[in-house]
Amino acid sequence: MEINKEIEDFIKSFDFMRLGQAISNERWQSAAMIIQRMDRTAKSCGINNFEKQFTALRISINRKNVTDCKSILSGIINKRVQILKEIMNENDSERED
Repeated sequence: MEINKEIEDFIKSFDFMRLGQAISNERWQSAAMIIQRMDRTAKSCGINNFEKQFTALRISINRKNVTDCKSILSGIINKRVQILKEIMNENDSERED
């Protein structure tokens, strides 16, 4: 995946943290709005890695199932970390050039 500024901004956004906080505090409406915004942003950036997990998370939010939400969010965070590592590697290689 080619990392551009728009993808980097999305991956580094605080929305991931806000989503986790909303779920932990059972603020379901906030969580639903955050995941909807994140899904739109990811799609506009061309990131399809999260699509299935965002859908599953939306369903768990609607069911107000904290355990399932946290489990799905864990997978989302792992994917985010992988992309962050790609960004860091790409930035390091650009500095070496």
